[in-house]
Formats: sequence, C-alpha cells, structure tokens
Amino acid sequence: MLTVNHAHLRGQRPLALAFVCLAGLGCTSSERSTTDEVLTAQAPIMGGYVEEDDTAVVGLYDMQSGSMCSGSLLAPNLVLTARHCVSSSPESVACGSATPGGIHPASGFYVTTEAAFPSAASGYHAAREVVGLPLDPASPDPLLNEEDLCGRDQALIILVDNIEPSEAAPLVPRVDSSLAAGDGYSAIGYGATNDAGSGSGRRRRRDGLFVDCVADACPAYSTKRSEWIGDTGICQGDSGGPAIDLANRVVGVTSRGSYGCDSPVYGHVFGWADWLKETAIYAAGLGGYAPPPWATGWPTSPEYGGTVGSACDSPECTSGICVTGVQPTCTRLCDATTPCPEGYFCDEGNVGVCLEVPALPEQPVAATEEATAGCAIAASPCAPSSSRGTPWAGALALGGFVAWLRRRRRWTAR
Repeated sequence: MLTVNHAHLRGQRPLALAFVCLAGLGCTSSERSTTDEVLTAQAPIMGGYVEEDDTAVVGLYDMQSGSMCSGSLLAPNLVLTARHCVSSSPESVACGSATPGGIHPASGFYVTTEAAFPSAASGYHAAREVVGLPLDPASPDPLLNEEDLCGRDQALIILVDNIEPSEAAPLVPRVDSSLAAGDGYSAIGYGATNDAGSGSGRRRRRDGLFVDCVADACPAYSTKRSEWIGDTGICQGDSGGPAIDLANRVVGVTSRGSYGCDSPVYGHVFGWADWLKETAIYAAGLGGYAPPPWATGWPTSPEYGGTVGSACDSPECTSGICVTGVQPTCTRLCDATTPCPEGYFCDEGNVGVCLEVPALPEQPVAATEEATAGCAIAASPCAPSSSRGTPWAGALALGGFVAWLRRRRRWTAR
C-alpha cells in the first residue's frame, strides 16, 4: 500500500517525518518538509481479526521483487489488485509526479486463496497476463494522459487456470453505483498489524469502517477523482486488497495511507467500471466461461443475484428474498433488463420478483376441434405474455407472499 500523510484532514500540520514502506517490505523514516504531501508505498489490517472464509480475497506474490500484496478474485481467472503491486514503484511518491515503472512479467506472479501464504507451490495459481489501466496521451483527461500512481493505482491479473467455485467464489465489484461519505465498509488483506511489518502474510479483516470522502469531495492535493479516503487499519502488505461494502461488493482497491496505518486512500472501483467490465469479458473468453453478469450490465445489488428456486436457507440464496408458501423457495428481483430464468416470469405488477410459471390444469379431452386444437385457440393463455394482467397472478399472490430474509451476516456481529 502507498502511504500518505493525512494529518491535515484532522486540522493538524503534516508530520515532519514521512515513512516510506514498499509493499511486503519494512519501513524506513526520512526527514521531510512539513509542507510536502508525501505518498509512499506501504502495504496488514491493524486491529482486525484472522479471516479464514473470505477466500475470494487472495494473496499475491511477485517473484521478481519478492514482495507480497493482496487482491480480489472477480471472476474464475481474474484478480484485481494495485498497480504498484505489479510494477516497480518509487519509495517516495508525490501525486502528479509518481510515475510507476514497467509492469513485471506475468510469469512471475502467483496467487493464493489460502488464509496464509503457503510454502508449497501447489497452493498457488500462476498468472497469465497483467492488464494495466488504459493510457491516452492525447486525452485532455489527466487520468488518461498521465502515468501517475495517484488515481491509477489499479491492475488486473488474468490467471492461467480458472479457480473452482468450491475453492473461492468470486466477489462482485460495485461498478454500477458510486460510494458516498459515511458508507460502511470492511477492509481485508494479508498485510501487517503495525508499521514494523509484524504479522504480514496472513489474511485479516476489519469491520465497522466508514468512508470519509469520495472523489472530488476529497482534498485535490492528496487524491484524484477516481479515489476515496477511508477510515483506518490499512498497513504494509494490504496493498491491492479490497474494501467491501455492506452488500459484500468490492468498492475499493487499497492504494496508500499514512504512517500509523491510518487515513487509507483507495482506488474507486466505480471510477474505472468500463475498464473492469471490458477486461472481465476478455478474461472470460480466455477462460472459456460466460462473462459474469456484472460485466454485461446486470445490477450488482445482491437482491438481483442468487439461484431462483433454491432453498431459502441455502448458500445459493444470496438475494435474501424468499417466496413463502407450501414449499418456501428463493427468488430475486427482476425487471426488463434482468429477466427471470426459464420456467419463471417477472411479477412486475406485484413486487417485481421472479415467480414460477404455474402448471396448467389438465383439460379433459373433448370431441371438438376447438378442444383438440391446443393452445392456439385456447381461451386462456398457456404462459404469461407479460407480468401485467396475468389472470392467475393475483391468485398466486394469495397462495403465498414474498419475504425478505433478515439474515445476520458475519459483519454485523463484529
């Protein structure tokens, strides 16, 4: 993670000592002017707890530099991390002049889903390709025409193989809506628990954090509009790790923070949504699987996810919405852009959820041409042509109702 002196955010003068910490390495101090805004590479979660279950938050090892970082699995073969984790970065970084070195060869990167960096090679997945943010020197947008770590500290790693869902289920990046000051989030990473580098190499999580400011509302001299400033707890080795919102979506990429594991700056996932979606579709082609729904325009809200028809208490019911009745089943929200799977229709006239198309009652065989003609001339429809005006939709609603499950997620108990 990069570090920045944010004492000014609390109405104080910047500290005279700036601490320089590279991802996965120790820290050294150097005298700085009290007016300099220094951003330096630092990379555990201070004050967090050991996390075994967040397997989609991965550890990243760079053989070329011998450093460790963190990342987020966004698809079976796609990992989001920080740009300074995949390239040589200056120890002392000032926004506007922080030019990163070239991206290291993909063959030197290895990713693990285990809770601690394993010693055996079998615990890692090899990288196939590293994709940096787009650069257009002719663009009037400084985010596109400057090779600056500030505002551009994100990178994607495409793996050689696909990680199976049984090993790690990918996280969803929040590419369809921005954050706001005061939003809650959790920080996860493999970093140290203090500035001395103690405890690094093991996945930890810290909950109950809050967004300080987002994009243009943050100080222009310390952040760019594609970034946001968080709460606390980010230390050396957490670089590239995610900030997770209360719906379990990735909203930030750990970039830098101040000495004392304080005032972290995150790359805003929403700020580079198009790049994330385009690269995800490209990675899906290489991996031979369908692109994740979030990359093709699907809402990232969990209420639109989950397996329709699964048991309400199953892990597949991620929407938290259940149709109660004779046999309660999981459902999800739907609309014109998020159609229901085959065998279900979108009951937009009621609450906008997927409901099962009911089976037609068996009709007695009549000795008339009309009766044997089937659906072509039947008075009642064989299946709903739309969710509105369906003659049996009201009866279906009477037979059961839709309930939003109020689950105690892990982060509420911390």
